[in-house]
This record gives sequence, structure tokens and C-alpha cells, in this order.
Amino acid sequence: MTARLVLNRDLVKLLSSSPHVSRDWGRHGPAHEDKQDVPWYWAWSVETAGQNALNSYGDAHNRLRTPIVLALARRRVDAMEPVIEEIVSAALGALADGPSTVDLVPLYALTVAHQVVIRLLGMPAELLPAFHAAAAGLFATDASAEEMASSMQGIRDVLAELVALRRAQPGGDDLVSDLIREADKDVRPLTDEELRDQLLLVITAGVETTVHAIGTLLVDLMTHDEARSQATGSKEAMADALEESLRRQSPAAAVPTRFMIEDVTDPVSGVTLHAGERVILHLGAAGTDPDVHEAPDTFDITRDTSRQHLAFGHGPHFCPGAALARLEITTAVSRFFERFPTTRLTSTSLEPVEGFILTGHKSIPVQLAR
Repeated sequence: MTARLVLNRDLVKLLSSSPHVSRDWGRHGPAHEDKQDVPWYWAWSVETAGQNALNSYGDAHNRLRTPIVLALARRRVDAMEPVIEEIVSAALGALADGPSTVDLVPLYALTVAHQVVIRLLGMPAELLPAFHAAAAGLFATDASAEEMASSMQGIRDVLAELVALRRAQPGGDDLVSDLIREADKDVRPLTDEELRDQLLLVITAGVETTVHAIGTLLVDLMTHDEARSQATGSKEAMADALEESLRRQSPAAAVPTRFMIEDVTDPVSGVTLHAGERVILHLGAAGTDPDVHEAPDTFDITRDTSRQHLAFGHGPHFCPGAALARLEITTAVSRFFERFPTTRLTSTSLEPVEGFILTGHKSIPVQLAR
């Protein structure tokens, strides 16, 4: 089993926006292969997350994606801003009341990301125990394939209950209610199962990438004193720092497998990708393409090419939650350094997360400077 790994930024952009490339395994994947026998990073979320916007193509993709885009519009992002501030403040308070040596991945980045998605979804109190139990396994880096599948099913069950609850009580001010309203405007409204699968995509694709983006930016600024000094207290400089961090280490490093449905020729190299081939688009490598970025491994928040990254994707699959993610990440990191300005890592050797789909740090041990 092989796939073409695409690293060049321009070619990643070309293939990301091409109608000749599909993520729909059912329509365009190899018919002779059993997806159950394929490693998870090849068929990520095809079986476990159902037919969602990530795993669809063409008109089906537009039908599934449009309600998410509309539900995550500026109004929802603005409404979440004070909520994010509240969540971050509570997480920082918990850090201040605890030991001085902590791991910022579970105790801060994951805490913030988890609470934000709970508030975004409007998760009612009666569903929180089941959601917490399932989510604990879903984001455990040492979970087995069986444990991951069980956690995924647990999340699906909770989301099915949540959709049914919002159907029965319309008019709510939360993402689920917004998604239902937007989906119901279509001549072919999404079924409750499709709504559930879109919400599962929001959780699985959004939470862990946000955790790693927060963690990576924290580490970048803890290891670059001048940049930390510039970014702390400056909304604009922190935004620049985030873009540079995303460029240098995209949390969503490699998009899961796509399929060529027609030949596409790279206009620069002349290489042709043929119909039927698998391709993996490496968003992380695109952000460090030396043809685009001078000294690409250097962290420089004044770099004029920082925003020329593909951390949120490109084309039809561009992340609809990008604005919310940027707000969440910059708020979490800004408030952390305002509260603990001279916090330092207790180890200079940080273990990366496993695999090549995501990048980030398994743990971020620090000595808090109160």
C-alpha cells in the first residue's frame, strides 16, 4: 500500500483546490480494499466519524460543509470571546493554586480546548458525565485502537442525544442550534445522523489541533525571549507570533489520504499524478518550503511570509473554525504570559506526538514563575 507524499507548497495548494482530488473513499477510494484492514492514518475518520464534510466530495461536500461554515460565522466567534476569556481565567487560576511544576498539555492546553468545545456546543449538564468519560479516551495519546473506537462511539452517542435535545428545544444560542437552523434551510436538510457526524468532525478535527497549537506557541515563546517580550501585551504581535508558529509547525501536519480521480500535472516539475493514485498533502512541509520562506526553521515573528502557511488547509476543505481557533489560541497564550511572564521549561528535550498526521508535544513540563 503506497501513497504519493506531496511536500511542495504550491503543489499542495493546487491539489487542495483541484476538483480532480477527492477525500470520498466510498466514491473514489480503491473498491477492492477493506477499510477495516487499512491503518487509521490512511482512512482517518472514514469508518469512525461517518460521512462528514472532510470525507466528502463535490455537491455532497458542499451540502455537508455549508451549514458548519454558516454556524461558525463571525457572530458565533464574537459570542465566544468572553466565554474563552472566562475559561482561560479559570484554567490559569487552577494553575496558580496548584504546584509550581506542571505539565501544560493536560493542565492548560487540553483543559482550555476541552472546555471551549463544551461551551461552544452548549453541552447540557445531564450529558457532561458521558461526554467527559468518552472525551478522556478520545484524546489520550496512549489509547489503543480498541479504546479509541470505544471513545469515538461514546462521543457519537452523546452527540446523537444532544442533536435530539436541540431538535426538541429549538431556539438555543449555541453551535448545535445554529447548525440545525442552517441545515434546515436547505432543500435537502441534513439528517440527525449527518448533523451528529458534522459535530463529531468539529470535535475530532478541532480540539487536538488546538491543544497542539496552544502548546507549540507556548514553547516557541518560552524559548525565544525577544519574541515573547514583543508578543506579551500586544494583540498584533501575538497574532504575528501565532502565524509564525503555525507556519513552522502546523498542528495538522498531513491531511489524511486523498484520491486522484483524474490526472493532474505539476506545472513546475512536470510530474503527473495519475487517476487512481493516493496522495497525502503535507501541510506542515508546505509551511517550511525553502522556496517560499528564507531560513524556514527559524522562528521569526517579524517574517513577512509567516501567513503564507497552510495550517488551516486550502480550498474547499479550508478549516471553517479557523477564526475561532485563532481567537482561542492567542487568548490562551497571551493570558498565560500575562499571569506567568517568566515561566521556563524544565526540560529542553520535548517528546513529539506520535505519527505524522498531527504535530505537537506530548508534554510541556514547566516551572511556573508566579
